[in-house]
Amino acid sequence: MTTSRSPGDPAYQMVETREALASGSRVGPRYLGTGEALDGTRAYYNFMRPVFTPEQLERELERARGLDYDLVKSYMRLPVSFEKRVVSWAHDRGIPVTSHYLYPAAHTGLDGMEHTGGGNRLGYSRTLSYAGGRTASDSVAILAASGMWISTTTIFASELFVGDRSLIDDDRTKVLYPDWEYQRLLQKAADADGGPGSDVNHAWTMGDAEMLLRVHRAGGLVVAGTDAALDDVGISLHQNLRAMVKYGFTPREALTTATGNAARCLGIDDKVGSITVGKLADLVLVEGDPLHDIRAAAAVRTVLVGGQVRTVPELLSPFRQLASGGTAGPGTRVRADAPTALPRDDHYWHEPEWAHNGCCRAR
Repeated sequence: MTTSRSPGDPAYQMVETREALASGSRVGPRYLGTGEALDGTRAYYNFMRPVFTPEQLERELERARGLDYDLVKSYMRLPVSFEKRVVSWAHDRGIPVTSHYLYPAAHTGLDGMEHTGGGNRLGYSRTLSYAGGRTASDSVAILAASGMWISTTTIFASELFVGDRSLIDDDRTKVLYPDWEYQRLLQKAADADGGPGSDVNHAWTMGDAEMLLRVHRAGGLVVAGTDAALDDVGISLHQNLRAMVKYGFTPREALTTATGNAARCLGIDDKVGSITVGKLADLVLVEGDPLHDIRAAAAVRTVLVGGQVRTVPELLSPFRQLASGGTAGPGTRVRADAPTALPRDDHYWHEPEWAHNGCCRAR
């Protein structure tokens, strides 16, 4: 990966990360960031910024200006009148605005939709049915005509682990995942093979891919993206590409969602997104031909970001040293949860509401 964009971060952490990467004190892809998403009252996730009044909204926008946001995200319960103000303010400054939904976002002027469909407070704005995530033709037509891009985020595609453990067994995954996260990944892969919810996950993945393909073939802008809070960090982008190819995209079409299309949605296609004289030297060198086998896209051997060459062994070396020094990683263990931290059925507050009623489907 040569460029990344986050749709939501603790604002000051985002600035620290962006400056550290730009200065070279941290090694990583080019980073475009933003602060917490702007939400209405009774914020759905406690990470968001609840906005109660027009005066507070102006203060939030002033903070976005001061911290030089690359994006503003309008979340589930931000009032439509506030969203219109966010769009007007951001577009005056060349900043894109995204959210979870298509209606009324296409009318208020949002630039993109995170996910194939997400939660919102408006009962009429859902783009996906609960019947396996199927999509009506009006949603496809509006997405294609509006110019809004849509992020893939096929977070239920764990079926791809069945019969293909290449991403799980990859040395990069084993080195970079902490032990508890790697164990969770192993369990997820095991559950995908006929385990709880695997049939629903399969139906939902097919529905997601079908919607994305219809939008793409209708001339819409489909962009490869992940949902880091609910997804498998590092490998989920490749799961997205593989799911799209499995259900109808050609490998070339899928790769375009992660290159040229992604550059267009970020507004930097004059600098990156294709190999062209005058553009930045951002290149990913892989073993194999991903135009014929999309799995080869994950076989990265060397990465160039702005002409700076990095090899996989070089990037993994510091983390191997941490693991060998006893820091928690796939090769080390942490102690078990204390008894007081274990979940109890009678303590309903141990889990947030969204753990049972997800933004994408009822759980």
